[in-house]
Amino acid sequence: RVRTRARFAGRVVTAGRSVDRLLEQTDPNIHHGEAMTCVWQRETAACRKARLEAGLLAEDGPNEAECWSSCSNLVYTDRNIDVQRRLQQQWEKVAADQLSPRPRRDRAAALAERSRTIIEAHQARPIPTTSTTKER
Repeated sequence: RVRTRARFAGRVVTAGRSVDRLLEQTDPNIHHGEAMTCVWQRETAACRKARLEAGLLAEDGPNEAECWSSCSNLVYTDRNIDVQRRLQQQWEKVAADQLSPRPRRDRAAALAERSRTIIEAHQARPIPTTSTTKER
C-alpha cells in the first residue's frame, strides 16, 4: 500500500528560517471569490486600471464588484470550476424558460456560454505528471 500511494508534489519546509525566506520571496496577495480567484498584482489589475481611467482613487486590492472577465489576474481553481458548473446549470435553466422575458433569456444564455468556455479551458490545461521533489 505504501508503494502505490500518491506522491506529494510540493515541498516540506521544516526550518523557521526557510519559512521566512519563502514568505519574503512570494506575494500572498490571493483573493478567493465565489467562482474565481484573483492573484492580485497592481500592474496588471483591470479593476485598478478602470478606476484610474475613470478618475477614481485606485485601491490596493481587488474589487470584486468591478472585476473584468478579461483580467490577467484571474485564475480558476478546481473549487471555482465546481461553482462555475452550478452557475452554468442555473443560467441554462433560465435561458430555457419560455416564460422569462427574451432579454433575460439571452443574457442567461450568454452567461452560460461564458461559464462553459471557462470550464472547457480549465479542463484542457495540462496536468503535471512528474514530481519535482526527490524521493528518499
